[in-house]
Amino acid sequence: MNTGQTLFSIGALLILSLTILKMNNFLLANDSVMQDSKLGLLAVSLATSLIEEASKKAFDANTVANGVAACSLLTNYPLGRNADEIKDSSATFDDFDDYNDFHYRYTHLPLAAFDVYSKVYYVEPNNPEEKVGYRTWHKKMEIIVTSESMKDTIKMSTIYSYWHFR
Repeated sequence: MNTGQTLFSIGALLILSLTILKMNNFLLANDSVMQDSKLGLLAVSLATSLIEEASKKAFDANTVANGVAACSLLTNYPLGRNADEIKDSSATFDDFDDYNDFHYRYTHLPLAAFDVYSKVYYVEPNNPEEKVGYRTWHKKMEIIVTSESMKDTIKMSTIYSYWHFR
């Protein structure tokens, strides 16, 4: 074998090695994107489930059994689970704002552990991005889902309005 053939063979092996490295890199990146997609989908599912669960509840503690006709008849204490609603550790959520300052850690899922946080506050319909310090017919829930295994944080929100028909 002469020098030209040796150089040609070394060049071919170098190109083959670079191609294999490039393919391995591509496959690893593809696996990473697929894993992130699975985790993101799972996080969105957890947030959506919390929204659906909270939306099945009454608007306010005072609307669990009966309707109210004025905002002043809604509960006057801070949003969240209040002392009269928490009688023991097995107390359940009975209205939408009980999910204020809610945190749950999902550790039993197969891919990763997730932390789900939610905040609930009153908003006005003409400016739903801004919290208001008084009672209205509209409450907004913001949910944040995080995981050490995810690159991104999932944020979702919903507005729950009170409607009462006589």
